Amino acid sequence: MSNKKKILVYGAGAIGRGYIPWLFNSRDYSISFVEQNPEIRNLLRKNKSYKTYMTIDENYKELTFHPEACFEPGEEDPSEYDGIITAVGPRQIFDLREILSTASCPVLFFENDSSLPKKLMNLTGNKNFFFGIPDVITSNTAPQSLQDNDPLAIVTENGICFSDEEASIIGGSISFVDKSELHKQWMAKLYMHNTPHCIAAYLGAINGREYLHEGMKNKKIHSIVQGAMIEMEDTIVKLYGIDREFAVWYGDKELKRFSNELLFDPISRVAREPFRKLGLYDRLIGASQLSLSAGKIPENILLGIMAAFLYDEINDEDSHIKILIDALDPRDFLKLIIKINPHEALYKVMIDRWENLRNMIGDIANG
Repeated sequence: MSNKKKILVYGAGAIGRGYIPWLFNSRDYSISFVEQNPEIRNLLRKNKSYKTYMTIDENYKELTFHPEACFEPGEEDPSEYDGIITAVGPRQIFDLREILSTASCPVLFFENDSSLPKKLMNLTGNKNFFFGIPDVITSNTAPQSLQDNDPLAIVTENGICFSDEEASIIGGSISFVDKSELHKQWMAKLYMHNTPHCIAAYLGAINGREYLHEGMKNKKIHSIVQGAMIEMEDTIVKLYGIDREFAVWYGDKELKRFSNELLFDPISRVAREPFRKLGLYDRLIGASQLSLSAGKIPENILLGIMAAFLYDEINDEDSHIKILIDALDPRDFLKLIIKINPHEALYKVMIDRWENLRNMIGDIANG
């Protein structure tokens, strides 16, 4: 009988398939996936293995990974596992609430929403839910040269994963930290990674690029992304007491990541679901509100918000955003669609700059 710990991963996408296998060595752990996408699921079942590549010093490190199983949702039995990790997306996580309600092992949420563990606890009564932060960029694809040999090939960075120390029984190459450190890492991830990362994606889309690193080669885009990074650096230092030296280091690291030519990170992946990213407390609107409360108008983030408003991807779940912004008066769009109160400073700032912001985005589209 195997003494390996068994890990169940919901989602065989970027983080699930690309990054998580690097966290758990095959000697001590076996990993199984639950995957909704039948194409990925069937390929995993047929091929029995795939290659995930980690970018290190401008080179790829290769790992051939053999998942224990790949289940269709509903086939799995969570009670058989020593740890569960979700990487399905914040909108999809609530579909799992019933099956996770009886999980007796720690469940780590590798999702871009720190409120999810508490929300799921309240819905299910299960206290085994914890937040995790994969501080890493993982593409959901790979360059064609790697895909030619393996259609499941995927590329990730060599990042660090942080999680609540109360879930440390799972083990693996995860930094289990106290809630204070986890909060610091989440503030940095949310506002100094997520905010400029999606701005880079929306500007790259406007500029007609396919991959994030392609857009970052554009000097205007790079300057705006860097400006947004500095705006958020100043904000979290002032409002959350984050150490300035840490924030500067984090920002420099992120800019290099966004330009990593080995990642082949699709803009469509980073920019997807713009309405979610434009949530009142999320990485664009929420970030701008924080910056204003810290006494600074976030000019670069405002450009990122306008780029998100104008994101035009027909295959995206939120593709109607472009239709709405073209159909409505700016005041109605901000009030009725984005839900910003007309009495708030951000509403007034956006209205005052509306035409100028659209013109600047137009310049990026043309150059």
